[in-house]
Amino acid sequence: MDKKKRVLIIGGSAGAAALVALIVVTIVLANRPSALIVRGLVNTISDAKRIEVFDVADDVANGGSIAVSANLDKFATDDVTVEAKLYTDLDNVKGGYEMTVAEDDETVLQARVLYNEDKFAFTCPELVDGAYGVNYKNLQKNLPGSIFDPDEETDYSLTEEQFDYFLNLKETVKDNKNLERDIDNMGNKYRKLIVEKLVKYAEVGRSSKTITVGGEKIPCTVVSLSLDQDALALAITDVVEYAQEDKDLEKLLGRVAANGSYYDEPDEIIDEFYDSLDDILDNIDNLTEEDIDITLDFYITSSGRRIAQVDAEFDIDNEETEFSIVLGKNVSTSKEMSITAKNKKYNETYSIVYSVKENSSKLYEAEIKISSKRGDSSSARDSEQKISIEWDKKTSDFELEYKDQWDEKTTFKGTLTQKGDKYIFVLTNIKTNGNAIPSVKSLELTITIDRNDPAPSVPGGFTDITRMENREFKHLSEDISDGIQDLWDEYFD
Repeated sequence: MDKKKRVLIIGGSAGAAALVALIVVTIVLANRPSALIVRGLVNTISDAKRIEVFDVADDVANGGSIAVSANLDKFATDDVTVEAKLYTDLDNVKGGYEMTVAEDDETVLQARVLYNEDKFAFTCPELVDGAYGVNYKNLQKNLPGSIFDPDEETDYSLTEEQFDYFLNLKETVKDNKNLERDIDNMGNKYRKLIVEKLVKYAEVGRSSKTITVGGEKIPCTVVSLSLDQDALALAITDVVEYAQEDKDLEKLLGRVAANGSYYDEPDEIIDEFYDSLDDILDNIDNLTEEDIDITLDFYITSSGRRIAQVDAEFDIDNEETEFSIVLGKNVSTSKEMSITAKNKKYNETYSIVYSVKENSSKLYEAEIKISSKRGDSSSARDSEQKISIEWDKKTSDFELEYKDQWDEKTTFKGTLTQKGDKYIFVLTNIKTNGNAIPSVKSLELTITIDRNDPAPSVPGGFTDITRMENREFKHLSEDISDGIQDLWDEYFD
């Protein structure tokens, strides 16, 4: 064999060996306890986002609307309907609020407040001429010396904290772009970090077990973590010290804090957060003096790698508490989910069980039980509350029944219709222990959720209220107040 062929064979063998080694290392890393738990969490959270109610909520929050309307003819002097509508689009930092009052299908008032990342504006043709609003980029120039400046001491002066908040609104709104996504990413990062640190300091066990959830047998890999007070203190210390040095976390906290309050400076909110981290580290020695024994069992499905169940036992200074979360094979299709907590010292058990009898194209039928048990069998004090939901998707008939711990029943009936991106619920009846509440049907209370309903655009031209004189703004306020009062007097007095 010549030298060239020998080199190719050796090189090919080395490459194949390297590939096999890479595959083996990848499998080993992917099956580490921390990797199994983290991947199970990621997959389970991803499944949860596909649950219809969460999926719809996400669409509405990022480009949809929620509207509530009612017919007030039983309470007004004429056939009057009112609708309030909220537009949201967190991804694009835009949205608005709209209120419409109509008489016999003719609009008598339509007020709108619309915003985007540059400005907001108010319109109501029935009360005021034109549009009034604020351009964020001009706030730092226009607010000082305006009727809203605390130093001017006008009837409309803001507090110092409110003034500073609005003065920096341009940067706050600009930083809100992708804020929801960045918060999710930070949450994922710290979930992974916490799991890794717990696994690092815990005694780790691994076994196989088949559990039954909602009548379905689920083979699982069980990763067990046992921690005492010293291990817990080490894990907490690592996480806190990492957070203290995490510049990305600090920037994100600044963005969240800027939205947080009129009354606190963002820096003060951030300082309070880091002070709390310092307090944790200052008191970590107290934790090691406790008698703590914690066991965490993560049931990870053998196929699909989802979290099917988490059991926890906490023994703190001889007071034992058990906690269990059962999710099933896939939370988006699970027939049963539950949360149970038990305090052994006081023999108290609390549980919430969600069970689905049917979820098909024809029918959704489910039940939520909230129960508690206190004391031993001879002196037990049991209570149970139950929520039953039935939705016939073919006829649109919808019924929700709530039964409290004294067997008192309240039933809500109506129709729930899905039309394209819209879910429309109309309340037709409310009964308490079989007795109907008058006027509910005539109210025609309607809730419309639209997954795809872009907010109207902010008017291009408007009067900037930060440049208005005291007298002008007073007249504007009075026009709005008097107009609303006149409307009330005409239809509801």
